Amino acid sequence: MAGNPKKTGLPYESFEVRPGKKQAKTGNFRFRSLLTNSHTLIPLLSGAVMILSGLTIVSITMLGLISSLWISVLISLLGCVSCMLGGFLIYQTVTSQGSFDGLINQAIRRVINSQN
Repeated sequence: MAGNPKKTGLPYESFEVRPGKKQAKTGNFRFRSLLTNSHTLIPLLSGAVMILSGLTIVSITMLGLISSLWISVLISLLGCVSCMLGGFLIYQTVTSQGSFDGLINQAIRRVINSQN
């Protein structure tokens, strides 16, 4: 064993629970917390409704059910904007969930690591 012994990992390291180490089931927990929290459930549902309504409006105009061309263009534009805003609302809700707690934990970890 000529190498540095500190760089070799322990065989049972993957079974340990450490605060700084990400667990395998964090994705499932995060998805469940998005659906159980009312502050995130309402924006997720409204974003899904906006996307569905936008796609419905665009499909109606593409099928030619509206005979006037300029009304069809305006409604199609409205549907596209609704679809994009719904996608952005879902993205914003998912990325901002738990970000404040994560920032505090990261700052505490940096302070502890810099003291060591």
